[in-house]
Formats: sequence, C-alpha cells, structure tokens
Amino acid sequence: MTGRKRTRGVYPVLYAFWNEDGSLDEGAMRVEIEHCLAEGAHGIMVLGLVTEVHKMTSAERRHLVETVGRLLAGRLPYAVTIGETSAADQVAFAEMAAGAGADWVILQPPPSGTREEVMAFFGAVADAVSLPVAIQNNPVNLAVSLESDDLVALHRTHPNISILKAEGFSVEIARAIAGAEGALDVFGGHGGIEYPALMRSGGTGLIPAPDFLAVQVRMFALMEEGSEAAWAEAERLHEMILPAIVFMSRSIPGMLCYGKRLMAEKLGLPVHDRAPFLAPTPFGMEEMGRALARIRAAEARVRMASAA
Repeated sequence: MTGRKRTRGVYPVLYAFWNEDGSLDEGAMRVEIEHCLAEGAHGIMVLGLVTEVHKMTSAERRHLVETVGRLLAGRLPYAVTIGETSAADQVAFAEMAAGAGADWVILQPPPSGTREEVMAFFGAVADAVSLPVAIQNNPVNLAVSLESDDLVALHRTHPNISILKAEGFSVEIARAIAGAEGALDVFGGHGGIEYPALMRSGGTGLIPAPDFLAVQVRMFALMEEGSEAAWAEAERLHEMILPAIVFMSRSIPGMLCYGKRLMAEKLGLPVHDRAPFLAPTPFGMEEMGRALARIRAAEARVRMASAA
C-alpha cells in the first residue's frame, strides 16, 4: 500500500497511577512516560484495559488523554483507545484526542450488537474521524468481536481503517493479514504471548503493557533485521520472558494487581489501588518477584548485546 506512512513498532499501554484520593498521579505518569522513551518505545498508547479505562468516567478519560499528550509533547507517536458506547461519543472523543496530540485512535466495539450493527458502528465512526483508525478485536476480553473476513471488509469499505489491534489466536490474525494483502498494519496484544508468530505472519508491531519493554523493543529490531541469527536471538529472548508474560496475562485484574506492582517496583513508584481491585497475596507477590527476575535477566542480555 502506497501513499501512507506505515505504523510499526512497540507501543506500550501506560498503566494509570493514582494518588491516595483516587485522582490521577501526574508525577507518576511522567515517570512512566520518560521510562518508555528511555527504553526505546516506538510510540505510546493509553486507555487500554491496562489503563483501567473501565474504572474512569468519561471526564477522567479525557483528562488522562490530555495529561499524557501534554507530558509526551510530541516526542513519540501517540495512540488513544476509545471505548465510548455510542458512535457519536466515539467521534467526539476522537476529535478531542486529536486536539491533545493523538496521531491515531483505536476503536473498541459497542457493548452489544449483531455483526452488521457492529460493522456499521465502526464504519460510521471511521468515516467521521480525521485521524487514522484502528479496530481493537479482542475475543478474549471484550464481549463483542468480529471475524477476520469482517475486519478486512471494513478496511476495504472504509479506507481510514488502516490499523488492527488483534488480540486473538495468531492463526486467525494471520488470516486477516493475508486477506488484506498487507494493507492493514497489524499489532498484537496480550503481553506479546505470540509476538514472534505475529511478526512471522506479517504483523507490524506489538501493543503490550510496559513491563517487558526493553526486551520487546530489542526483539522487534531483531525480527526486522530478519537474519537467521537475529530471529534465533529474538526467539531466545521471548523464551526467557514467556513465563512472566503468561503470569501477567491470565486476567485483567491479575495484571492490574501484579503487573502494575512489578512496573512500580521498576520505577520506584507507590501503588494506590482504585476500586474494584484484586488485592495481592504473599504467594502472588512471590510469583511477581520471579517474573521480575526473568525480565531483569532478559534485560541484562539485551544490555550485553548492545555493549558488544
């Protein structure tokens, strides 16, 4: 596909850090953003499930988008997920995000609807939005999802839909990539559990939590290089962090409990949970510590390779 800058790389989804009173901790968000820049992120994304979007009012979501846009200040491409339940509200939110510096938006499906209704919803929003549009298709965590053929059809009838955040089985995602004949930029999710498979099938990047960022950025560079040796090293790094990815991605409440605490430990930040939340257990914290040790071992391997 010509005439369009391709969207590629690793776009970490920011955790939302709260003050004790439940308000957004702007200082902690600044620390997290600076960490992502230092670790080589290709872009930043907010308002994913990791950002606890389901715990915020619309006004709070807008405030977070504007805060992150101001703190990021155009230093990286900026993507915003939109989960408003009506097409009109999604369009309005997208235009607000554009004003806050967003470069593209990711549309979540409506809470219910037939296949035809969901496709009409996405099409109506995409046609009215000035920014490039991605569709989030997550059959695991969202109540509504589409088949690969539907996603390809949406792109063909609404060219502004040029990106896909695909969070299902890699084999099904590969069908969408092949069906679109390379015209869709396809990002994986779920922490990167099938990251190498996604990239082998023609994917263009990953939208994970920032827990594994330095390692997954290095993996992206290796897979882009494409040599046999580079792919072998990418697979080795993936093997090192895969148990930690699995631990973190078993459930959204689990990720918000242990993933956020892991990230907070790396950044030296406090964690103030916002209800409803899963409380950590001693065993869970021990497992989080093991996950962190795996990540640090992989990060050390990346640093050694960079220094060589």
